[in-house]
Amino acid sequence: MKQLSAWFTALAGCRVLVAGDLMLDEYLWGRIERISPEAPVPVLNLVRRESTLGGAGNVMRNLRSLGVQVIAAGTVGSDSTGEQILELLDVMGVESEAVIRDPHRKSTHKARLMSLEHGQQVFRLDEESTMGVWGEVEETLARRIRERAADAQVILCSDYLKGALTERVLEAAFQAAQRQRIPAVVGPKDPKTSKYHGASVLMPNARELAEMTGTRVNGNDWLTDSASRLLEELELEALVVTRGRDGMSLFEPTPAGILRMDVPTVARSVYDVTGAGDTAIATFCAALAAGMDRETAVQMANQAAGVVVGKRGTATVTVEEILAHIDEESGGGPAPKTPPPKSKHFPPS
Repeated sequence: MKQLSAWFTALAGCRVLVAGDLMLDEYLWGRIERISPEAPVPVLNLVRRESTLGGAGNVMRNLRSLGVQVIAAGTVGSDSTGEQILELLDVMGVESEAVIRDPHRKSTHKARLMSLEHGQQVFRLDEESTMGVWGEVEETLARRIRERAADAQVILCSDYLKGALTERVLEAAFQAAQRQRIPAVVGPKDPKTSKYHGASVLMPNARELAEMTGTRVNGNDWLTDSASRLLEELELEALVVTRGRDGMSLFEPTPAGILRMDVPTVARSVYDVTGAGDTAIATFCAALAAGMDRETAVQMANQAAGVVVGKRGTATVTVEEILAHIDEESGGGPAPKTPPPKSKHFPPS
């Protein structure tokens, strides 16, 4: 625990460059008290509005909650939503000089109508442009990523398929990471895997891995087979798969074959899985930035995910919450002790 505390103390001096798709999530809370006379639809009487960052912005929120300094790289439109995104980044203390305004696109805005009576979403309205950035905007974004990479210990690419992470932008990020000898970690969404060639680590969930490899989620063998194929195809240093209630799995190529480490879930109660993937990848990258090895970083990410799913809505975790969770899991509290990670080698076929 003392060693973990020292690592987490080091987070305040760490800096992660996050490149990806920035979004504004707006929640419109109200009461449904009548049906509209104009059409058979409920009328939501607005009580309050809440706005927060989504997509890559939620990854940044998680990093800042852990005390990590963040450099943001991405695009916003020349609109009021873009202004709000930049203001929220500023309030969080995120460096946003590498966020490019693109007059040809709409900033991604997701408005959710929420019922106070039922505590749930009743409607969602999306406004966005998903075309890939191009021309001067793409070139400027790639250049600023290359320039700011020297200030970071990790480059995290958060791809939500909203257009910021084109092949050219990703290539700039991966090449910059290689020059600086720092890891480039990707949260992938695109089944066209070739765009991620050059990354150090990919961190998909099980469904995303199945889509990227054209396989079916079936039993346990498919996971190792699919991971092995992706590791070889993209020449990755490692692959981390988040598996929900089954925890996480780390795959690394070794001379003896593929090393697989399974980390069982530590979630004690699950209220909401929204944003758990963002928490996991943010914690994994924060741990790498603080000098942890990949095996320990995966375990920290798993602990953080176990905490955040016990909260409602898109939430974040703190260092203190993670350490308390680990302490309880190791016997210092009322929670049952979690089985240790299991590792196994799979020889080359």
